[in-house]
Amino acid sequence: MTGEADPSILHGHWRLVAWDGVDERGEEIRHGGAEPHGFLIYLPSGRMAVQVQHDDRPSLGSSELHAGDPAGWAEAYRTYIAYAGTWSLPRDGVVVHHVEVALHPDQAGIDKERRYTFEDDVLSLQTQPVRLEGGGEASSFLRWRRD
Repeated sequence: MTGEADPSILHGHWRLVAWDGVDERGEEIRHGGAEPHGFLIYLPSGRMAVQVQHDDRPSLGSSELHAGDPAGWAEAYRTYIAYAGTWSLPRDGVVVHHVEVALHPDQAGIDKERRYTFEDDVLSLQTQPVRLEGGGEASSFLRWRRD
C-alpha cells in the first residue's frame, strides 16, 4: 500500500498466535513463554483494546478478586498486559494506540506506535524494544490472526 492506509484493514477481533523477538546477542526471545494468549480489537469507531497473558501464569487459589497475597498479585501483574483507548493510522505501515486506561498506571495517556505488516492472514505488530528482566533489550513482534 502507498499513501494513507485504509483503516478497515485492521477492523475486527484478533487472536494472538505468537510473541517473540531477538535479543542483543541475536538469540530468539519468547516473550510471554511458548504459548502466550491474547486478544486485540480494532473498532471502526476508532476504539481499541488489547490484553495479553503469559502462558505460565500461576493460580491465586480462587476466582475471588481479593484472593492471593502480595507476591501472587505482583506475579499476576508482571505476566499480564492490558490497555484500551483509541487508535489512528498516521502513515502507511504504522498504527498508534492512544492509551486511555491501562493495567500499568503510568501508561495511561501515552501513545504506543506500532509498525504493522500483513503476511497471508497474519497481522504483525512491531513494538518499541522491550527491556529484559535480566538486563538488555530485545525486539518485540506480536503476530495476530483475525477471528
